Amino acid sequence: MQTTKNFTKRTIFLSDIHIPYQDIKALSLAMDIIKDSKLNENDTIILGGDLVDYYPISSFSPDLTNSNIDIELFETTEFLNDLRKLAPKSELIFFEGNHEQRMQKKIMSSCSALAPFLKNKLSIRELLEFRKFDIREVKTPFSRKKKLYFMHGHEKRGFITPKHIAHVHLNYTNRNVIVGHHHRFDMFITTQMDGSLLGGWCNGCLCDLTKMPDGLYTAFDSSQRGITVIYEKQNGLFNVQQHLFIPNKSKGYDCLVEGKEYSI
Repeated sequence: MQTTKNFTKRTIFLSDIHIPYQDIKALSLAMDIIKDSKLNENDTIILGGDLVDYYPISSFSPDLTNSNIDIELFETTEFLNDLRKLAPKSELIFFEGNHEQRMQKKIMSSCSALAPFLKNKLSIRELLEFRKFDIREVKTPFSRKKKLYFMHGHEKRGFITPKHIAHVHLNYTNRNVIVGHHHRFDMFITTQMDGSLLGGWCNGCLCDLTKMPDGLYTAFDSSQRGITVIYEKQNGLFNVQQHLFIPNKSKGYDCLVEGKEYSI
């Protein structure tokens, strides 16, 4: 793997942790990579949606005897506390995925009188104490210099197939774009008529949905674990590196980042 040096800024993109159904080993590996990265005030961690699962308010007839929103929120704030300790000076950015939007959908469909609380007491930023952890909430598509956009991936309605994910989102946005949501890695680069390039990337997940009370949505777990790191220069030039966590014989993962081998 090529070593990336002399960059101005790093952005680490994490998505689809689905707490409390996080893949403990995959998340631990991601945290080890973040720790070794020694992030500074120029660097950013983006939490790209589906941080918390909100399983008890799912529309899929959840098993309420084996789930608890308080536990989900407690474990998520514990994770945010650990993450902030690893990157005390870096910017933390969050945007919603479709699972965070479950609260709004549930209230609007079942008890719309509580809708005003969605802006304050029942908002994700209040429930997860974003102010305490100095987390900035943004809307998607999110971009700083309009060179590269970040989205969760559910914004494109009617898209179900796990194939050609990056290509579909690239065509949808017509911009350089990174998404999560699909729990799989993908990349597609296209050359435009003027010779310029546009890229689409899809990030893997850090969850294990076999841990849900009613199991996977599909017949088997075809998801891929990992994170994405973006290296940027002051002039806007950027490089996207997708770090796939490869399953090993110990039922953990291996990964090579900047020439260093990680194993758990």
